[in-house]
Amino acid sequence: MEIARVERHRYEPGAAYRALSAWRATVYGRGPSWIIYPSWDDDYPCCQPVWGGDHRETLEVLCRSLSRRAVRELRAVLAPLDARFLARTLPDPYAPPGDPWWRRRLERA
Repeated sequence: MEIARVERHRYEPGAAYRALSAWRATVYGRGPSWIIYPSWDDDYPCCQPVWGGDHRETLEVLCRSLSRRAVRELRAVLAPLDARFLARTLPDPYAPPGDPWWRRRLERA
């Protein structure tokens, strides 16, 4: 119910599901030598969702907007995905230090 409330106010119905599905697909996507280089660029900017297409950012906004209990539940789902993402990506030494942690990973080999 809480996620639906946030979706109504900030996004659109189903945004959390789409963001989580896209994040899971990114995390489990195959890359060269099992290292993934996430691409934050969209080849079709006209088709991007209103929140810019950054699915992990959407999930983080949800975490900041939910009650403590709901955040714990969502973070429990995100924790293994985030851990896998960190294990399968490399740090970007040139990324701006103020960027979120998922943006401070290399985008391309």
